[in-house]
Amino acid sequence: MGTTDEAAAMTEASGLTEEQQRINRAADAVRGMTKGMAGGQPTQWRRVADLLRQSATDAPLQSLAIAFLLGVLIARRR
Repeated sequence: MGTTDEAAAMTEASGLTEEQQRINRAADAVRGMTKGMAGGQPTQWRRVADLLRQSATDAPLQSLAIAFLLGVLIARRR
């Protein structure tokens, strides 16, 4: 059994879609980075990471894609 098969089996067993698992891993990575920041306010960074995680899991993928494309278009104009 290869790693791809194992990942698919774990995804199926968890009940989460692959996209939801990627979002959760990204949120965990952001949380991990904020824990290592010295001199900052970790609680503020945690709130930002939680807000990003919550908005990413609540918003449909199409809305996120549109927001990303609008951001790219606005950034290129400046």
